[in-house]
Formats: sequence, structure tokens, C-alpha cells
Amino acid sequence: MKLLQSSIFNFQSSIRIFASVVCCLSCVVSSAQTDSIFRIGLILPFQASSTVDRLEAYSNAHDLFTAHKIHLNEDAVTSLDFYQGVLEALSESKDSVKIELSIYDNWNSDSVTAEILKNPELKKLHVIIGSVSTSSAKLVADYCKQNKIVNIQPFTPSKSLTVENPYHLKLAPTIDAHADAMFNSIVDSFPAANIIIYTPDAEKSLSVAKRFDSLFCTYNKTAVQKFTVAFLNTKDMLLNGKKTTAVEQLKTDKQNILIITSFDESFVNGNLRLLHEQLAKDSTIVVYGMPTWLNGDILRLDYVNDFNTRISDAFNPDSPHSETIVFNHFYTDNFGTEPSRYSYLGFDVMNFVFYNLKNYGNDFLNSIATQHYTGAVYKFDIAKNTKDKATLNYYENRAVNVFMVENYLLKRVY
Repeated sequence: MKLLQSSIFNFQSSIRIFASVVCCLSCVVSSAQTDSIFRIGLILPFQASSTVDRLEAYSNAHDLFTAHKIHLNEDAVTSLDFYQGVLEALSESKDSVKIELSIYDNWNSDSVTAEILKNPELKKLHVIIGSVSTSSAKLVADYCKQNKIVNIQPFTPSKSLTVENPYHLKLAPTIDAHADAMFNSIVDSFPAANIIIYTPDAEKSLSVAKRFDSLFCTYNKTAVQKFTVAFLNTKDMLLNGKKTTAVEQLKTDKQNILIITSFDESFVNGNLRLLHEQLAKDSTIVVYGMPTWLNGDILRLDYVNDFNTRISDAFNPDSPHSETIVFNHFYTDNFGTEPSRYSYLGFDVMNFVFYNLKNYGNDFLNSIATQHYTGAVYKFDIAKNTKDKATLNYYENRAVNVFMVENYLLKRVY
């Protein structure tokens, strides 16, 4: 399911830009702190030699048919887009901060990442951003913890990357942050609705379902208007000891909120199809889904649209922020293509780092909790994630948007 506009990857401009990625890069921005240089490293899977070959093959193709058969690795595209966003932030910055930026290509390989982390030059860095894959990101997070280097993770939302790590800042919101935002949007828009939590018996899906159930349970303890809640696990479909179905739990006198916590697109599509066949005209049903639904390929849009589905995402392409308009203009001029979500991410992450280095210096993590930062399309609302309500696990971004699918378009509702 593709609802968000995807950027057109411009191969010609990428060849020009990518030449600076193959080697390490240093960028210096004008600075009032004349005695301070902040050293930032990017560890990303550019897959340089392979990417350069494919870019050149595309550029030299004899016809469009041949050219369109050439594809870059998805992680390499993510890295290039993020990097170009970083470059745009460096280009536009008027902050008085000196930045030395070093680039490392880890191919999304754990073994290559491990070799990079043996480089003694990395110990001189103040901030390391990356990597993309969960396994290589764990290696980077562990290295930063051991060497007391700030590690910014904008890509993988995994909660298992690191623990008891005061140097780790997770800018990609975890699934808990997504669930909390969707819960709050339900409280805000559908007070006292009938809630059906529907989950397959898979660990990841079940844990999200249990979080929703816990949130509603806690809310009902003090609320005047309470939610009715049915928790259905496909393993047994038992409710109060009796077999039932999601359809049987729908109520005619209330708004029905069906929360499907599955990340399996086939499972979601099959269940929405059955529901759609039986109740397509029932306007009392609103479906809440998982953030991965936005990237699906087989999920039927008519099902999603007809149930006014709510889906969460940290990316808000329709941000009214003035910086968004400026970024779009200059990025397109500089790179010959529209920015992707990862271009915006690189831009917002680098400007966020600028802001904190300028105001708090190298130890900015000590001042980052409860911070609210608004970028071009991303927001970073930073909180502490604690273990046993005492020990700091890491810092995390809690900013998540909730969108409604209406007339086959995404409309932000929370």
C-alpha cells in the first residue's frame, strides 16, 4: 500500500554527490566557537563500489528500457538520501558551529562494521549516527557505550539495540511510542467507544496488543466515560472463557474501534477482506493498524479507505513548518530531484544535532530529556526510557503522528 508520495531517485545527481562519499569527508561551517570543532561520524551502508557501478551503468545505458532495469540496493538509496539531507543542512546552516563530518561505508555488514569500529580515529568522534540494520546498529551502540560517544539512531526502532546506555539516542520511535500515540488519538476522538483488540499469536503482535489492553485498563480505572474492551487472540479467540469473533463483538449503539496489531500483510488483508465483505457499509467501524501498513504491497486500498483506517508514522510530509518550504526549494535545486523521507530525515537530524551542540556542547544528552524540537517534517520529543523506573536505558523520541485514510489520501488527525 503506497499512500505517501515517493521521491524519484535522480541517478545523474547521485553520481555527482556520491563521489564525495567514497572517501571520508570533512565539512566546516562558520563558527563563533572558534576553538571548538565537533566531530560527527556517519556509519551507513552506501555500498560504494557496487553503487557507483550501477549509477554509471544507468548513466551510460543506451535506452530507457535498459536503464530502468538497473536498480540500486534499497539500503544504499536510504543512505544516499539521508546523506544528501545532511549535506543540505550543512549548506543551509547559519549556526555558529564548526563540524567535521566523517563518512564510513559499512555495507550493512556486521563484519565490515566491526572492522570500521577498530579504527582508532572513531574514538575522537563526539557523535556517531547509524547504522541502518538492527544487527550493525547494535554493534555501533555497544561501541559508543564503551567509548562514551553519543550514538544517534534515526533508522531502526528496535527496543533491543542497547540497555543501560546513557549515550544512546533513539530518534526512530519505538512501537510503544506508536501504540501510545494511537491510544491517545482514540481517547481524543472516540470517547467511550467499543474497543476490539485483535491480534495473531505472534510475540511482536501480542506484545503490542497487550500494551493497548493495559493502556485502556489504566484509563478505565479513573475515567467517567469508560471504554468497553474485548481482547481477542487468534490462538483461541476466547473472551471470558467463551469462543467468539471480532464481528460478534461489534456494537450497534457505539462507535467500534478495531485495533489489528498484526505486522503480517497477508493476515491483515485477509481479515479486512472478510470484514469488508460483511460490513463494508457499516460506518461505525474504524480500524487502527500498524505503521508498517504504509509500506505494504498487497494490502487493498479500498479496504483501508472504507474503514477510515488510522495509521501512525513519525514522518509528516504535509508539515506547515516554514522550514519545509525552504528545504524543498533548495534541495530540489541542489540535487535535481524531490526529497524522500530519508532526505528530510538527514536534514532534520543534522539540524537537531547543530541545535544541541550549539546550545549544550558535547554533553548535550544531559540536557536533552523533555526537549521538543520541530524540524522540516519530523518532530523530536525526547524522553528517558528507564529500566525498573530508575536506571536509564536510553533516550528516545516519542513524537508520532496519527493519520486517517480518507478518499485514498492520508490526513493527519493527531
